[in-house]
Formats: sequence, structure tokens, C-alpha cells
Amino acid sequence: MPIVKSFTQAQWDAAARRLDALPEKPAHEHRINVRDAMKSIRSQIIGAQRKGYTQEEIVQQIAQDGVEISAGTLRYAMQRAAKEGSSAKTERHVTTNNDAALPRVKKAGQAKSSHTGNTRTESQRKRDGGTTRPESTPVKGFLGFPIRPDTENL
Repeated sequence: MPIVKSFTQAQWDAAARRLDALPEKPAHEHRINVRDAMKSIRSQIIGAQRKGYTQEEIVQQIAQDGVEISAGTLRYAMQRAAKEGSSAKTERHVTTNNDAALPRVKKAGQAKSSHTGNTRTESQRKRDGGTTRPESTPVKGFLGFPIRPDTENL
């Protein structure tokens, strides 16, 4: 079992003062990981590819400046940078459009049909043409995954 470490407030305060007292490092000494670097030079890499250079040739060019990575690393980092760029655009789009959608959201009690015996909504009746289909809304857990009841050991 792991041991939980605890320190005094004075130790944390001393550590905070030490970090505040550190001098600023020059920008050319800052370390940047490959994924973050790919975000910043992605357009230059794409430009080189449009000029006809392969990923291996781009890696050779980059290596001349001391950045030694493999073609696979370049490929993977470019894919990650593209995914993160597209997900950031999607998140911005979703956050800007959320406010417009809020007034149209129905409460849980309003979404149910007025009939007490039939819990299907009007949209479900229109979709399935009147066939009987039980509505099963799974309970969602902490991370949004559905939780199924454990009925095997009853």
C-alpha cells in the first residue's frame, strides 16, 4: 500500500518562495516536446510536403538543425497535432453554440408523454409508426458511461 506523504505548511511556503526567486531562463533554452513543436511548425511541414518533399526528406532537413526524430515520430506527431487542432475548433464551435440551444432544452418531466401508462415521447411514436417499444434510458455514471444494474446475483 502506498504511503501518503505530507509536509508542513512552512515547507510548502519555502518551496513556493524558492520557485518565485528563480531567474527567467532565456527563450532559446526552453525545452519543447515534439507534439508541441509540431503544432507550431505544422504549416511549414505541410508546405514542404506540397513542394514535393517526403517525410523522410523533411526529417533529414530538420536533423541538420539538431532535431533528430524519425519519420514515424513526425507522422504520429503531425496526426496528433491535426486531431488536437480539429478538436479545439469543435470545442470552440460547441461552446459558442451552447447558449443558443439552452432555451430549447426540455426538462425531464416535460419530455415524458402525458399518458401515465405510456412513457414514449411523441417523436418516438412518429419514428416507429406506433409499434410498442419500451423506453430504456440507462443511468449514466461519473464519466458518462451507461451503468447497467447487476441482476445476475439476485
